[in-house]
Amino acid sequence: MQRIQWQDRFNIGVEAIDQAHRKLFTIVQKIMDLYVERHENRFACVEGIKYFKAYALKHFAEEEAYMREIGYPGYLAHKKIHDRMEWETLPELDRLLHETDFSTEAVQRFIGVCTGWLTGHILIEDRAIIRGRTEEPLLTERSDELSVIQTMIVGPLREIFECGVQYIGKFSPKDEIANAQYCELRYGTQDGKRLRVILVMGEPMLLHAAGVLFDIDFYERNEIVCFAIQEIAQNLIHRAAYSIGRQPDEYQLEKGRFLTHEEFRAMFGERPAQYSLLFQVKQGCFALCIDQILDA
Repeated sequence: MQRIQWQDRFNIGVEAIDQAHRKLFTIVQKIMDLYVERHENRFACVEGIKYFKAYALKHFAEEEAYMREIGYPGYLAHKKIHDRMEWETLPELDRLLHETDFSTEAVQRFIGVCTGWLTGHILIEDRAIIRGRTEEPLLTERSDELSVIQTMIVGPLREIFECGVQYIGKFSPKDEIANAQYCELRYGTQDGKRLRVILVMGEPMLLHAAGVLFDIDFYERNEIVCFAIQEIAQNLIHRAAYSIGRQPDEYQLEKGRFLTHEEFRAMFGERPAQYSLLFQVKQGCFALCIDQILDA
């Protein structure tokens, strides 16, 4: 596989932060080179992952200090995203790595999650620091939430995939998306509410999107592609949720997986999702469905 590439468009214009981001990309690439590609010893992978975690936490502290220094109003929400990565995501990845004795699939998952999270976080959350956004949630009536979510998602998608993204209307399960892949994210709250978010995207577009992010060519869906796309989707959901007054830690991710076509159709066979958005790019269409999970 080709090397995951740092792209200049990931720079936010603060040298210390950009340098740390480049370093994190380099560490992930080194892990991929040593273990996934060359299948070198487990020790090299263990040490590389330890280094990534230590450097990531150091970077979080420095970035948070910068946000406090400039008086960034979105500091607390941004810090919560860092905290979730530190206290939930990285420990879970570490647990899976040790449980599987650092299997290739588990290492690919680590690479996909970390690279996808880092890329999405830079282009969506870190860019907001420099642009001076107030990060104040928009107070909307429920009837306006769909338009707010649509607006808040289109902008980041354009930056992530470097192409025009157009919202073209509501999505129906009957709408045909060729070779559709269904990425489901399930969230829960402390008071028992549950939410599902499903990204519907054709496999060629999925591979193209991953290729644009990493500046390499993917020819089949693997763990790196799957978990990178899941992390990008989570970043988009955080942004959309915050825009309508939800806090980043209000909904906790419970499960992420890819559904079969039959599973997707069964979910929305009797009633549509609460929000179903259809988008168009040069390569075709994709959809985002957001729905409350009702207890049986």
